[in-house]
Order: sequence, then C-alpha cells, then structure tokens
Amino acid sequence: MQQRQAGYAAQTRAKIIAYTLCISLLVLFMAVLQVSVFSRFSLFGATPDLMICTVLCVGYFVGRYAGAITGIGAGFLIEAMGSVGISLLPLFYLFLGYIAGHYARVIYPKRYLSYLIYLLCAVLLRMAITLTYICMTYQSFHLFDIFLKILLPEAADTAIAGCIIYFPIKWICGRLIRKK
Repeated sequence: MQQRQAGYAAQTRAKIIAYTLCISLLVLFMAVLQVSVFSRFSLFGATPDLMICTVLCVGYFVGRYAGAITGIGAGFLIEAMGSVGISLLPLFYLFLGYIAGHYARVIYPKRYLSYLIYLLCAVLLRMAITLTYICMTYQSFHLFDIFLKILLPEAADTAIAGCIIYFPIKWICGRLIRKK
C-alpha cells in the first residue's frame, strides 16, 4: 500500500512540474512578445499589456492560486525585462490573478462575455495605475492630453489583445487541466 502511495506522489509531482513548466513558458513567451514585438508595433500608439490578459486567463480557467502565482511571476518578469526598477505591477497582477480565480468560481459556465467584463475592470484598474505612475513621475501634465495620448490607447490595445489572446490561452489551459 505504501509503495502505491509513493508512486502516486511521484506521478502527482511530475504533473505539477510539467504544469508549472508549461505555464512558465507561456508567461515567458507573452513577456517576450510584449517587450519585443508589441513595443515596436502597436495599433493605437501604445504597447498592450499582454501580462494582464495572460494572468486573467490563467486565473479564470485554472483557479485563484494558479492565477496569483502566475500574476506575481509575470509582474516580476515584465519588470525585469523592460521597465524601471521597483513598481506596483507584481502586486497588481497577483491581485488580478487571484480575484480572477474567485470570479471564475462564481461564474458558471465560464463564458466569453463574463471574461470580457472582468477584462474591462482590469483595464480600468491598469489605467488608474498608469495614471498614478504619471502623477509620481511628472510635476506638471495636462490630464486631458494624458488621457487621450497614453491611457486610452493603452487601454484599447490591451482590450483588443485580451479579446484575441483569450482563445489560445483557453485552449492551453484546457489541455493542462485535462492532463491533471
């Protein structure tokens, strides 16, 4: 009996390692895509935040703990790859991933429209964080210009990317959950 349990524990450990590796590669791929490709090519003149979309989808499809861990990892990774030192983004992504998992537990069945509602809330929160960064960085600015030239383009690009990224990440997470 003990030998059977040890085999089960090893099998479970192998699944957890494979699952973690797959999610880590997904987050790394999205971070590289955001920093390299989308920083040069953007639809409305701003870089979309692919990490929000990735963390939301993982939290939405896999659960709150996976969303939280993915969020903090994605936040630190994106800050290490292309941003300025210490910021609030790892905590923001952690919060979004965890809440996405709770939100998904309440919503059944998980539909595209419910994801879009949560994505809209996340984009609005991201706009607030970007505005906070701008307020801390610049002494004087025109709020209307900031809204039109930075906040709205970033929000629109992120929302469009989130609408598109939903389907491949749903497929990946579905394959991972079936393998569990």
